[in-house]
Amino acid sequence: MEMFDGVGRRRDQQSGQLVSIGENSLNGNERDCLFRNNRDGTFTDTAYVNRADRVEDGRGVALLDYNLDGAMDIVLRNYRQPAQLLRNDGGAGHWLQVRLVGTRSNRDAVGARVTVRSGGRHQTREVHAGSAYLSASSLVQHFGLGGATHVEAVEVAWPSGSRSRLSDLGVDQRLTITEE
Repeated sequence: MEMFDGVGRRRDQQSGQLVSIGENSLNGNERDCLFRNNRDGTFTDTAYVNRADRVEDGRGVALLDYNLDGAMDIVLRNYRQPAQLLRNDGGAGHWLQVRLVGTRSNRDAVGARVTVRSGGRHQTREVHAGSAYLSASSLVQHFGLGGATHVEAVEVAWPSGSRSRLSDLGVDQRLTITEE
């Protein structure tokens, strides 16, 4: 097992001396994966068909709707490389995005739970901050609605204990909900 000192040097196994690793990575390159939910409890790696199967030394990934078109885009950050935007230009079903603003709770609503009921189904997401290594995704909660053409309800359970509810909403929009 190789031992690293945390500042780019490793301990040689034979001599015990610290040796600079130079331009090399501590982790090495790995092929990126992009999984599609098959909606039956399984996932399929679609990185190759989406031109996302790069072999790089990944450091961070963030999800956001970069161009506000309702399709989630990906920002990759690799070791000693500029950030890369993988724009999602594929066809998508309907969607709803929810941005929360806390007043009694924290301003970013970290810890709030959002439930969306649409098309006879419900989805719940919790607002997280700092959810990835060396990156963070958007605090806007994205819900893919598939073929549903209207949202029955959006319910928010705020960290303060208060609740908000909106009903009978359109799809393909971004809502901002402020804590009462």
